[in-house]
Amino acid sequence: MALVVGCALLLVGLAIAATPAAPARAGEAGATHAAPWAAAAAEARILADRILQRESDALLLEGPRQRTLGHEIKQALSLIRQRYPAMAETTAVDWHERELVLELEGALRNAVMGSWSNGEVSTPPHTGHVAFDALNETLSVRVARVWPRIDSVIIRLGERANMPAAVPAYEAVNGVVSAYPNYHVGDFPDIETAKVHGTWHVVFRKAWGDCPSGCIFRVLTFFTVADGEAALVEPAQARGMAGFAALVAARGWR
Repeated sequence: MALVVGCALLLVGLAIAATPAAPARAGEAGATHAAPWAAAAAEARILADRILQRESDALLLEGPRQRTLGHEIKQALSLIRQRYPAMAETTAVDWHERELVLELEGALRNAVMGSWSNGEVSTPPHTGHVAFDALNETLSVRVARVWPRIDSVIIRLGERANMPAAVPAYEAVNGVVSAYPNYHVGDFPDIETAKVHGTWHVVFRKAWGDCPSGCIFRVLTFFTVADGEAALVEPAQARGMAGFAALVAARGWR
């Protein structure tokens, strides 16, 4: 009798395991894409920062709007990936991880090399150069690496720092020879976003094939998101829409 009951339970268990799960509907908590929450938030922050950087030359990005845009972008990406799961394979890339390379000279170079060290976890020591120290404090700078042999230092900027605005600000400081983002080498898949008249325009750029040398293959996929709905837009139509055309042109994508 016990053997019969055991076999019956085993068959029930197998039947349950083999039954496919009902597809999640839009809006259900379980329908969000597979990326971890922290990763999704980081991706949305990258894209929100790009929008704000295009809009402003202020040294600091607007905190409340940064968070609002990030939330909206995260929701838009989730809606797209719910309906088109393959889009989860392409994620936004932080091209420079908020790092700047500074080439220094003269007294500023000597002060930095004499007091800074690799991997500072707090604000770097003051150098006595007022403009340089003030800029570091404003941008919540951390030291990433110090290279005395080439008179350079890599600094990591705080989360609200506006990278494009920081470059000329540092280059205006006496003792800074040059400043430029510490870009990743090569090409990579990426995403771009813009909000046009209340509708999110999202471009996924899938890229593969020897990407360290420039990615041999590239495919653009276009979506709009409005009123909680994601829609695929055909490439020919998308390229004639102002919102998409501006994004593609700004990145030099084809």
